[in-house]
Amino acid sequence: MLVDYADILTRLEQALGRAYADTPSILNIPGASAALKLDPFYYLALRPLFYQLLGKWAAVPPGRVEETLMRTGNLVLGPGKARYMRPLSVYEEATGTRLQLAADFLAASCIDRAVTLYGGSPGPLPVSGLRLALGQRPELDAFFAGTTRLAALCFASPPRA
Repeated sequence: MLVDYADILTRLEQALGRAYADTPSILNIPGASAALKLDPFYYLALRPLFYQLLGKWAAVPPGRVEETLMRTGNLVLGPGKARYMRPLSVYEEATGTRLQLAADFLAASCIDRAVTLYGGSPGPLPVSGLRLALGQRPELDAFFAGTTRLAALCFASPPRA
């Protein structure tokens, strides 16, 4: 049986938009959200939390959520069509809190479309206050080779403890 990923993607976007309309804190708030906008092109989605929540809201198994986002080009895959599997060093700009996160990079267009078409947002969400530790930039640039790289504003040196 053929899987209609376009239909599933629409269901996922609708469910995400409805969930955002009900609870805007699910997106873009460091320390509270399942996905955060890093730059105009990418969100950082916490793994597995984002897929579990989105699957619940859309009544789609989390594995199928991930598969759909991969097959539709919304989940960023690096060289060899692999996910970025290393924990990411991040920090919250406002508090300086440092974290190690298991996360994926998602195309901002997918989430921004969900919040504007189905979530009542007047436009795409702004960039969040989450930053990637600067020391990871060479490795992340290699991961994004062949596609739009993360913008410089995603990276910063964490404050000293």
